[in-house]
Amino acid sequence: MIKFEIPYNLDPAYPEKLLQRPALIPYIDCIYAAAWKDDCDNTRFDITFRSDYPKTYEEYVERIKSLLALGIPVCILAQKKTTITMIRKYRALGIHQFILNDDKLAARIKQEYPEVRLTLSITRALTLSELQTGDYSMYDRIVLFHWFARHLEALQQLPTGYQYTMIANSACYHDCKWHDEHWFLKGDTPENYAKESERVCSSCTALLSKGKQQSAYIEPEDLRYFDPYVSCYKLVDRYDDTDTIFNTLYSYSARTGSGGKPIEYYNL
Repeated sequence: MIKFEIPYNLDPAYPEKLLQRPALIPYIDCIYAAAWKDDCDNTRFDITFRSDYPKTYEEYVERIKSLLALGIPVCILAQKKTTITMIRKYRALGIHQFILNDDKLAARIKQEYPEVRLTLSITRALTLSELQTGDYSMYDRIVLFHWFARHLEALQQLPTGYQYTMIANSACYHDCKWHDEHWFLKGDTPENYAKESERVCSSCTALLSKGKQQSAYIEPEDLRYFDPYVSCYKLVDRYDDTDTIFNTLYSYSARTGSGGKPIEYYNL
């Protein structure tokens, strides 16, 4: 059974709602959550503007502890400006998994905490060539960039010495060139953030208007095309409400959707 990494949206009711759907739990590889906003930089900065975002670090920790109490691994997103001091702080909370974008830090973490599982973030946006020639042995998994969701044949050329994760349900343009500016966008207010986000994404939005095939979205039924090449799938989005997150997990774990696509659909 290939499992799924699922997002945590900081909803205090999330653990209880998951317990009400026990059939989903065996399909969960881990629950990933962004680190506290002051500890490092992560994507989706605008979530920190939400009224239900924790008011203090202590409140944030209580919510993370409520996830840990489920007995399901919790993985912390620490994509940029992460330090070993921050890693030590989260290790003290009982965190054993991190998603990073820093090879040197990853190697140091492995030296200090060899039992910790590290994933290389999609924000690295590695190309096929970079994967074939680089050294990523300090990571346990690598999240493949959206491009691979529409270049299925390229998966056959990936180095076999690594384990790969693929985001299954992203609506992002599969070959975005403006990803860094968007991923790590910040703003002083929700309105400024939204305005800048719309500006950065305008080129991708125009391309996506050509049809869903231009996105990186994989139909639940079509995971079978990708199964031979990945060890895990990742589902988004931390923007979603809790019921939507769990309904998405159900669709993908049951592999039921609106109808599968021919294999050619995933080779642009």
